Amino acid sequence: MINTEHSYFEAGYKCAQARLQRDESRAQHWKRWFSGAYALESETDKPYVRKLFDQGYSEAQPQR
Repeated sequence: MINTEHSYFEAGYKCAQARLQRDESRAQHWKRWFSGAYALESETDKPYVRKLFDQGYSEAQPQR
């Protein structure tokens, strides 16, 4: 894995926070950062990296 687990989790979290604050520009920044980092990962790490981003995104969502 090229970046830390925290980096992927944080990118997802910040992307979701930006969307909740209606800041689509900032959300797109974090989504682009993730897409670039994801592209550099090995095929074996990609599913785990996606899971970390998704976990961060979910964590930032309000509980229903």
